[in-house]
Amino acid sequence: MSKVPKLAYLIAASAVVAVLTGCVGVPLSGEVATGPLIDEQIDPKYEIVAEGPVAGSTQEQILTDFMNAVRAPTRDYSVAREFLTNPMSDSWKPAASATIRERDKLPTITPALEENSLTYSFSAQAVIDERGLYTELRSPATQSLSFDFERVNGEWRIASAPPGIVLSNKGFEVSFEQQVLYYFDPSFANLIPDPRWFPVRQSSQSRAVQALLSAASPWLQQGVVLTAFPASTTLGATSSLSTGRAVVDLSSEALSADSVTRERMRQQLSATLHTPIVVLTVDGRELQSSNSGQNAAVIEPGAGGPLVVGTGSEFGFSTSDGLSEINELSTVVVESGATAAVLSADRLSVAYGAADGVHYAAVGVDPRIVDSRSGLTAPSLDPFRFVWSAQRGSAATLSTFEIDGTEHPIQSSLPADSQILSLDVSRDGARLLVYLSSPSGPQLLVYGIVRQQGNVPVQLVEPIVLPARSGSPIDAAWVGSSSVATLSSNDDSVAVTAFSLGGPTESLGSVDGARQLVSSGTNTDALRLRADGEVWRPQGSQEWVRTGLDASFMAVQQ
Repeated sequence: MSKVPKLAYLIAASAVVAVLTGCVGVPLSGEVATGPLIDEQIDPKYEIVAEGPVAGSTQEQILTDFMNAVRAPTRDYSVAREFLTNPMSDSWKPAASATIRERDKLPTITPALEENSLTYSFSAQAVIDERGLYTELRSPATQSLSFDFERVNGEWRIASAPPGIVLSNKGFEVSFEQQVLYYFDPSFANLIPDPRWFPVRQSSQSRAVQALLSAASPWLQQGVVLTAFPASTTLGATSSLSTGRAVVDLSSEALSADSVTRERMRQQLSATLHTPIVVLTVDGRELQSSNSGQNAAVIEPGAGGPLVVGTGSEFGFSTSDGLSEINELSTVVVESGATAAVLSADRLSVAYGAADGVHYAAVGVDPRIVDSRSGLTAPSLDPFRFVWSAQRGSAATLSTFEIDGTEHPIQSSLPADSQILSLDVSRDGARLLVYLSSPSGPQLLVYGIVRQQGNVPVQLVEPIVLPARSGSPIDAAWVGSSSVATLSSNDDSVAVTAFSLGGPTESLGSVDGARQLVSSGTNTDALRLRADGEVWRPQGSQEWVRTGLDASFMAVQQ
């Protein structure tokens, strides 16, 4: 009987340096010292170990064991390559993609039409491309891969295999880890996340820095976000990372950056590596930087305040003693008969929807109607005081307005035949979340915002398409800088779903009659929904409970 390889996890006894490239230096002082090679390092988490081919294995067993071995990325999938012929091992590209199988659906192996060939069929749930970008399919899709076999020294080996790897959900969880890259918004006030997934123990920190420097982000190329690194900058040869401190060696292109730009480079690396101290070097010599009195960019802007709600007679913060007025804006919103509102981060201005259109008001400034079109959806307000508004019946009617009512039409690919149920600008002002009802079903899209001088929004580009759940779309909201949530109805149930931008989705249960969803923080615990005039909050991962608070609407807080 053939022996099935086992997968083991070796937990390291102590945490040591994680390598950024080739050789490393352990920065115990201000010097950058040479250290051991990458393959000699011990991962501080675990190492995934798979067994190689078993003598006498059939073609089917070789393929099954190969699929188990791809869960071990150590030394560029060295164990998995043992199942391949030498020419195939030399040409195989496991980093081309990683396809994740649908949970609880086992793959099948069947003979192909050609002799000494097998077909591996499975149901795909998500794909990670060669850049580390994760895309979840809206619905699982059946895929079939062909593998050819040859005998090598009397044993079957795979002579032809497609590029990339296939993983179960569990295999993905143990063999890949998320690395978030960070780029600046055009104002350099915020750092915008770009989540990626890389195999563990394959210099994931190094791959993260290399990906950051490669400028392969579509939004970066289209001007939605910016990088401080000069063009063609690459990773040098003496970089290292230890607890709380990173030394990142860069190519000579980095020398062209002035001191302010170098500080911004340092901020990008600090956020990407989750390391407070980053030292930049070129050929081992430190690059001096200066913040020149500038504030550090914000990584995760949060509402940072209690829930804001509106009733027929009040508008303000929810407190243990009832609703607390914000300032004069509370009176303005109540007197207008508003049915929706979005409050600025400084709490000094508000955009709100009323029967006669969308209005803008600020402390010390008389309220003004900025969009008087009929049938408007709830407005959004970005950090630069532009009001976003659209007629519910057609997403193509989306436009932006200055606080004096000056309109700035925005170029986009939003379809005219789709209703726009929800629109929300992210707190960093770089992205727009829209929830559409289209002839082909619900669409959940996150667009990059291109701005011109004066931070005027002019174009929406390259949306991230999230796998919207079936059913009727109701509302959507930003949860944090890297995730959103939706309400969607199916029969009598209203489902709450969280979507990671560049990661798996998560069901958050259901609440009958839910009509609105907002977040007053940066994670799902801060979500609040309104159902039948009452506010609900999450309790655990799938349950929701009443808060005891009544509301006609909940305000979005930027």
